[in-house]
Amino acid sequence: MKTRILFRTFLVILVLIFAVLVFRSIMRPQKFKSVYELRSKEIQNRLSAIRVAQTVFKTEFKVYSSDIDSLVDFVNNGQVTIIKNIGNIPEGMSEKEAFEKGLLKKEEMKIPAKQRIMETDPTVKLEDFQYIPFTDKQHKFKIQIGNISSQTYSIMVYRIDVSLDEILINMERSVQPEEVNIISKFFNYLFFNNLAEEEQYRIQYKPMWMGSLTEASVSGSWE
Repeated sequence: MKTRILFRTFLVILVLIFAVLVFRSIMRPQKFKSVYELRSKEIQNRLSAIRVAQTVFKTEFKVYSSDIDSLVDFVNNGQVTIIKNIGNIPEGMSEKEAFEKGLLKKEEMKIPAKQRIMETDPTVKLEDFQYIPFTDKQHKFKIQIGNISSQTYSIMVYRIDVSLDEILINMERSVQPEEVNIISKFFNYLFFNNLAEEEQYRIQYKPMWMGSLTEASVSGSWE
């Protein structure tokens, strides 16, 4: 009888072990994917903010900012020049005629750079946009500047690269967060321990970038 009980207990334990291994093999790649996608989305948002800020910066200064700190200072403290038409156009009169008769004139105005950026894209998020997410504000985006030239033109371009290591930095915090109960901690440890070191998953994902140094494009790798 004892032998039979021990054998059944052994089988139950064996089944549980196999079940855990099967679930680990299914859940680990899915967890890795969800962490990558969450982080890449946040990086997209910040790179998009940089793109809008760079567009407004170039409109004002005719060049792109080559330094992320200078771009942040421009966003927070800079001003841009806009030109508005002051006056009214009488009915039946063209805009050109109104200018000629002095009924309409152009006037330069200064507005905060941040206001202009928000007018350009109301969805942009400018808080901490200079930092690569999940790096504890230790890693900033780096802007590379270049020019594409020919005999007839010269175009300034820029590019920002984000390595896979930067995307997945401090991954253990997303996989095994501290702010959960002890059961969740045990579950996370059992299924996701050392997930960040799994090279078989890492090779399936790519770094991110925005812009180009070889063509006049400010598209991102996600577009």
